Amino acid sequence: ELQGKAAKELILDMLPEVTAIESIELECKSNSKYSTHDIPYLEGGEQLVPFARVETFRTCWKATSTVNEFSGLKVDIDKADSGYMVGEVEALCDGISSQEDVENEKEKIRKFVDMITRESERDNEATTIGKLEFVLMKESPDLYNACVKAGVIHRPK
Repeated sequence: ELQGKAAKELILDMLPEVTAIESIELECKSNSKYSTHDIPYLEGGEQLVPFARVETFRTCWKATSTVNEFSGLKVDIDKADSGYMVGEVEALCDGISSQEDVENEKEKIRKFVDMITRESERDNEATTIGKLEFVLMKESPDLYNACVKAGVIHRPK
């Protein structure tokens, strides 16, 4: 995940490469569903246009006991306005110094996800998709397909 200056540089570097989706720009620019919302401005990215709007409600969870085998884990669950939900489990790594410690935290995350995930979901080999991919597949299939063709999004298995 990139933030700040690194994210801006990556976006601006990618702009000349994304010409495969220019035909969809007009549809996005004229889309009235963005007219009532404040859209951030990115200096140097004037050719960027809004193409999706996703509102989410986030709940955050963490273990309250420090003696719990899953202490130090944080779970964020986002529910998008489309109804799609996605979760994320992170290890809060204060005081972690070695690669072995990192691997132990990764194993703790795997054990936790296995515990909370239904068996049918564990057996499913389909690639999990994010909120944006879900919205594009549902609301803008032409843009979704253009993004897949450009290599920006990988089609789920």
